[in-house]
Amino acid sequence: MFTVKNQLSGSEFSVKEDESILDAAIGHGVNFPYGCKNGFCGQCKALITEGEVAYENDELPAGLHQDDADHGVAFLCQCKAKSDVSLEVAEIDPAVAEIQVKTLPCKIQSINRLNHDVAQVILKTPSENTLQYLAGQYIDIIYPEIGMRAFSIANAPTNSSTIELHIRLIEGGEFTHLVFNDLEEKTVLNIEGPKGGFYLRDQSENAILLVAGGTGFGPVKAMVEHAIATDINRPIFIYWGVRDTQDLYSDLPQQWAQQYDNITFVPVLSQASSDWPGAQGYVHEQVLKDFESLDNYDVYACGPPEMVKSAANTFVERGMREQNFYSDAFEFATQA
Repeated sequence: MFTVKNQLSGSEFSVKEDESILDAAIGHGVNFPYGCKNGFCGQCKALITEGEVAYENDELPAGLHQDDADHGVAFLCQCKAKSDVSLEVAEIDPAVAEIQVKTLPCKIQSINRLNHDVAQVILKTPSENTLQYLAGQYIDIIYPEIGMRAFSIANAPTNSSTIELHIRLIEGGEFTHLVFNDLEEKTVLNIEGPKGGFYLRDQSENAILLVAGGTGFGPVKAMVEHAIATDINRPIFIYWGVRDTQDLYSDLPQQWAQQYDNITFVPVLSQASSDWPGAQGYVHEQVLKDFESLDNYDVYACGPPEMVKSAANTFVERGMREQNFYSDAFEFATQA
């Protein structure tokens, strides 16, 4: 048994040799940030100032670079203490941490195909027990014989009796295959949530830059809907990166840009046809083309892990402050 102390907050708790520091923190009610809990997104990273930590089989998590690890950065969801540890990590706002994580039965209200490989799933929560969450957070769906699958909530929490999910069909994905082929309306699914530290920071005064890849548009949609509903008038820039026009499965961003003066939308196609008149290439590279400086921006990046990591690394070079970068990297179960 070792002791972990957060030098920024003064929080102190014990950790067993066989449990991750993040799990120990959660078990002691300490509000450390986290996202995927699989070592991809980096939401749980901290600076180790004293002591020693190690990873399973001495392998760094997929999202952690060796150079960062050499300078004391650790992913708390994966590392285990090998001695007493002192670290520095910004804990989650207590008001956010007070939102109760629930396990609820939900009934499928509808399943709608948005394009060739993305389905919109609407879940209805029990009328006597709705879900409180923040725009951008996710839930786990618990399905017998398959286990948990994480999906971001794609609607703002203005009507928490329904939960909207954008689910992409993944080759070899057991649950996504069920969604596209077998699940029907009125089927009951158990969910657990809300989870994650990826949510819109309402109180900030910075401009908002939303960078989505594929179905990473789901939580971005929730954030924009929340901003509109709560009269957040800061500049909002939406960059949505997909392969081709058929992957732009919603026209809402264009509608927002036309209706609200503070919203700008830029779709970016990586495999565009020759007649596409808009931005082409990788979405984070288009952001770099369009912004000379990312100082005083809150940046939210959501989508494939490589996109999120590329955005994090290159945006810092363009003046983005690390504490203003929030991310959710989508790791598919078949990749794990």
